Amino acid sequence: MAEHAPRASARSVIPPHQIATAVIGAKLIAFRVNRRPEQLAHLLGMTRMAAELGAITQEERQQFLADLDTLMAEGVNHG
Repeated sequence: MAEHAPRASARSVIPPHQIATAVIGAKLIAFRVNRRPEQLAHLLGMTRMAAELGAITQEERQQFLADLDTLMAEGVNHG
């Protein structure tokens, strides 16, 4: 019988950092569109949890919070 290559090698493993960034980014886009308070609370909770679990660094979390502050100010100025 022929031997086949292991299937696991054909799949790429996505690191937790990239998954966290993608999910938070998707939620951020939804928040930018809808600006619902529950979306903001969800974003803040997700970033805190991602940082506490080590999926993102505390520095990345702080940068996200600073960017979110800028976004919120932009909404006040243009809304």
